[in-house]
Amino acid sequence: MSTDDRSAVTVLDCTLRDGGYYTNWDFDGVLVEEYLAACAAVGIDVVELGYATLTDNDRGPYGRLPAGLTSSVRAALTANHAVRVAVMVDAGPLLHGQEAADAGARLAERLSAAPLPVDLVRVAVHYARVAGCILLVDALRAAGFGVCLNLMQIDLADDQEVDETIAHVAAMGPLQAVYVADSLGSMHAPRVKDLVERFRTGQDNPVGIHAHDNQGFALHNTLAAAEAGALWLDSTVLGMGRGAGNARTEQLLAALGQPADRLRPFMETAARHFLALLDKHRWGASPLYAIAGMYGVHPSYVQNLEAVPDHSPDTRLRALWSLAAEGANAFSAEKLRRVLAHD
Repeated sequence: MSTDDRSAVTVLDCTLRDGGYYTNWDFDGVLVEEYLAACAAVGIDVVELGYATLTDNDRGPYGRLPAGLTSSVRAALTANHAVRVAVMVDAGPLLHGQEAADAGARLAERLSAAPLPVDLVRVAVHYARVAGCILLVDALRAAGFGVCLNLMQIDLADDQEVDETIAHVAAMGPLQAVYVADSLGSMHAPRVKDLVERFRTGQDNPVGIHAHDNQGFALHNTLAAAEAGALWLDSTVLGMGRGAGNARTEQLLAALGQPADRLRPFMETAARHFLALLDKHRWGASPLYAIAGMYGVHPSYVQNLEAVPDHSPDTRLRALWSLAAEGANAFSAEKLRRVLAHD
């Protein structure tokens, strides 16, 4: 790809949101400040800083925004920065009745006092529940937010379900983007291209890709999506994200033609702060994640299996094959305990 391709797409870095699955959304303040400055310097279009919720929880500050949106975070960005700030909301608790109707105003009120303005909300929803998002999307738009839809596990949808999902999205009106999310890291490039092309032709909003690296295909699938016409591309520093992680921002920018000199501050930040996190948490493609991706097993199973050093390789493999045989595309701690108890 050439540098012309870079100007045509929106690169969204979601390191603090997706990487928070390893740190409970708690990041060192200096890391966050240098990360934001590096994103601005390298030309990242959108930074997704974490999850925003309407109720408190036990996550770290970037899992319950606006807790992480401090004045020092704002100061990391120069006055003339061009970075848009996004948050993600989980549609699950907000799909019904008054909760959905009030969500936009309530979220705007919660974020209004934050020194770093948020203008984009990404709604994470399982593809099979997208029809229930219309009221929520309307409420967020009415509150002044740009809205993206992140269609989780869309790879599991059959042709009829894909067509139905596209029709529901088309009925929602204008969105910033609708995302094909490879939640299980199960996709290959032909499937990615097919979904991107179908969403491009079936509704009027730009299409995005959020790829996971279970099989080592995250960057490849992201570039395949771009070739098929996807205009919003997700990535994270060193691929930091749940399970096997995501497409690497530094590799994606290089593939899109970013010159080495401009990448330098981003690479230095990655080396200075994120390599230590990689050494500690060890995300990335692996045989276990590849098996999970190939058989549609939720990546949190592998993440939990690998978090216990006492599990032998055979114990992990037997548990994973049991999960694959049962069908385990949604994570259940109880199901994991059960398959391990039968080892």
